[in-house]
Amino acid sequence: MSTFREHAKQNWTSSSTTEHINAGSLQRIADATEKMALNWGTLVRERDQYYKWYLERGETIKHLRGTIAAMKAWNTRRKKG
Repeated sequence: MSTFREHAKQNWTSSSTTEHINAGSLQRIADATEKMALNWGTLVRERDQYYKWYLERGETIKHLRGTIAAMKAWNTRRKKG
């Protein structure tokens, strides 16, 4: 006889007891949960990396705005002088 897991996957009604079908269903749910958990660490690392890039981008924008303001001021002084 196949495992409860395989039995629950293939036969929704059978001569087996409801408990066997339920046990197989719970095993399949546990397998799916474990599979989802494998990617959790990767997702957390990616989230942290994107947040770091977001913060760095904000600093770059702030720096470039200052550069633009300085160049505008230099250009204004150059025209007057």
